[in-house]
Amino acid sequence: MHKLIQQITTFFSAHPAERYFLACSGGIDSMVLANLLLANNLPLELVHVNYGLRGEASDGDQLFLEDFCKTNGIPFHGKKVNLKEFLSEHGGNLQEEARKVRYTFFEEILAKKGGKLVLAHHADDQVETFFLNLARGGGMMGLSGMLAVHGHYLRPLLPFRKQQLLDYAHERDLTWREDHSNAESTYSRNKLRNIILPELGASFPDLVDQITLLTRIFQENQADLAKNIALKISSFPLENTIPINDYKALDEIEKIELLRQFNIPVGFLSEVNKLAASEKGKVLNFSGDMPGRMVRERDGFYVENDLVNEQKQVGTLVIEANATLPEEYIKSAIYLNPNVIGGELKLRFWQVGDRIKPIGINGSKLISDILTDAKVPHHLRQAQRVLVDDHRILWCVGHAVSREVIAAKGQPCIKVTVND
Repeated sequence: MHKLIQQITTFFSAHPAERYFLACSGGIDSMVLANLLLANNLPLELVHVNYGLRGEASDGDQLFLEDFCKTNGIPFHGKKVNLKEFLSEHGGNLQEEARKVRYTFFEEILAKKGGKLVLAHHADDQVETFFLNLARGGGMMGLSGMLAVHGHYLRPLLPFRKQQLLDYAHERDLTWREDHSNAESTYSRNKLRNIILPELGASFPDLVDQITLLTRIFQENQADLAKNIALKISSFPLENTIPINDYKALDEIEKIELLRQFNIPVGFLSEVNKLAASEKGKVLNFSGDMPGRMVRERDGFYVENDLVNEQKQVGTLVIEANATLPEEYIKSAIYLNPNVIGGELKLRFWQVGDRIKPIGINGSKLISDILTDAKVPHHLRQAQRVLVDDHRILWCVGHAVSREVIAAKGQPCIKVTVND
């Protein structure tokens, strides 16, 4: 039995599924894998994204795959997008945006139909990924490369070289589509594939085998590291918070894994280290697939992820006219004399420089100082609300009321609360 067929038989016996969706470009790698899956009589469906980047050639890839599916009696799932138009309107990196489109489509199909998604990455792809992640400072996770099994994603061809796939395709007279843009060295991966790695391989013939061994070792170590860091995170007393002493006790590799588990791009490691030495209230904003920020608190970092669509809601004022003063006051309600309010009552978020004349002191006090005295964590301060009229701040909600407008016994009275 051919090594590739034997690998597929053994691999998929260990990873059964009701159906397998093969991410298929029409190129040699995915067409070899399609042939192998069909040869093993596995329940196969093809998934293809047409980015429209090569005009008629891109449409030709899709037509080729549709014909292949009709010939072999398998379902075809296609998605067509105009990626050039999207990038011209929104900007971004072509390869990153293409990857987002691709994997979003994969996830939609899996969520709807179930099964596993099969990818045709091979050993040469793994080596390219290793060097790209090395250059980007990807840490042990990056140097571990692609996993053969990652959730519902399967990569059964990782043990095999590109040349082995070519030999198999020629032996069986398979047909595929050539993407001539792969020969261009515009992108980093293509430069590695077409220029750098061939030169390295000529001088070091065992390069791919050695990198493959390294990635396997890194994967084993990464699994242990991830487990240990996850255990440490579970011991942190507050959710979304990294205690500063725990962070400083980690070595650089452990810090990288900690950031990864908090969805923080590892390229921000040096900035996070600076944040650890900074004063409380300092903020680090980070970008990536899940943009967010870290706020330096007194004893650690507070982490907020996926802030792209975050919209703070200021809440709604609830005003009760002709109220009576209570026996006991609570922080969530205030009682004002309507005769000294200057204009319309409004609720807004506080701003730097805001001041109030609170009960119990002479003069005024900065809202920022009131929040500091109340030990409000810095990551919560941006959501602090104030009640204002046309002239001044009447209430730092939950913390301080202006002595100028507070109702006294025998005076007209309104009760003000905030409905979230």
